[in-house]
Amino acid sequence: MQNNQVWQNTQAANPVQLSDQELAYDLLFQEKALMNNLSSEVVELSHMGLRTVLNDCFMQIGQDQLKIFECMNAQGWYQTKPAQPQDVQSAKQKFQQMRNTL
Repeated sequence: MQNNQVWQNTQAANPVQLSDQELAYDLLFQEKALMNNLSSEVVELSHMGLRTVLNDCFMQIGQDQLKIFECMNAQGWYQTKPAQPQDVQSAKQKFQQMRNTL
């Protein structure tokens, strides 16, 4: 217990200052983790009212995550390469085939 108190006192005396970029990455990864956790909960719910509420939350988190990504991308903090049209079509076909097998 005493070591924990020392750690807390040290942290209070020397707070860590994160940059905007570090904060944005942390927020983005927290949103991703939240989506992963929520998606497994949504598919296991049998109560339709609760399922609807959590599904709405899932969709909102997805929208929030996109806004964070767009902000980071505009700042040059999270660069991606544009998808080639043939790659997009290939991905669509792959996931459509997977869906058809269910």
